[in-house]
Amino acid sequence: MDDRFIGDIIYERLVNTYSIDLEDFVAPRLRHTNLFEFTVAVILSQNTSDVNAWRAYSRLLEVAGEITPSKILNTSIDQIAEAIKPSGMQYQRARKIKELAGAFIERDIVGEVEKTLREKGVEEARRKLLELPGIGPKTADVVLLMWFNAPSFPVDTHITRITLRLGYVARRNYEEIRRFWMENTNPQLYLPLHLLLITHGRKTCKARKPDCINCVIRNHCSYGASSK
Repeated sequence: MDDRFIGDIIYERLVNTYSIDLEDFVAPRLRHTNLFEFTVAVILSQNTSDVNAWRAYSRLLEVAGEITPSKILNTSIDQIAEAIKPSGMQYQRARKIKELAGAFIERDIVGEVEKTLREKGVEEARRKLLELPGIGPKTADVVLLMWFNAPSFPVDTHITRITLRLGYVARRNYEEIRRFWMENTNPQLYLPLHLLLITHGRKTCKARKPDCINCVIRNHCSYGASSK
């Protein structure tokens, strides 16, 4: 009997099926940038495709010159909104990005989060990030995992769909799905599994007409087992 974590088993199946192209993802491409710039890019990726988020990020970079708190504060809401239009909800996002810039000017966000991670752990650091303008659960988890290299597991629409179809979580609840993967995966695999699940959702476990016949994790999936 295989007593490994189910997340590790699924990772093994997926990593032998897909090759990850970081050009397909916004956040992993920007891990080298400053925390503010990285967080802005992740905010732009909320509820839109990575293609649209990258267009919005690139246009904002062109308009502002640099994506730093001071540059953003010196750029008007209208300019920011026009630049990030491809991401959708541009005025709402523009206001949040401005507010976030103000928070970064007033506080040492990197130092605060690093200190909290060191002294109180991931969940407390996550709560601190969630206090910031424009940062919801997914953004906080992406920032923790990809910028701070902390063990957190972001959940997007693809991962939600796959998890529900697998049958390991019964309802569409972000925190339950996040907890499932964190409790059933080696923390060292959080990042690659996150990217592989998204890739699997884009290529095989699609919202419409999933390719269950050719799915490499079908034997772990309630939906796949019941499909013909």
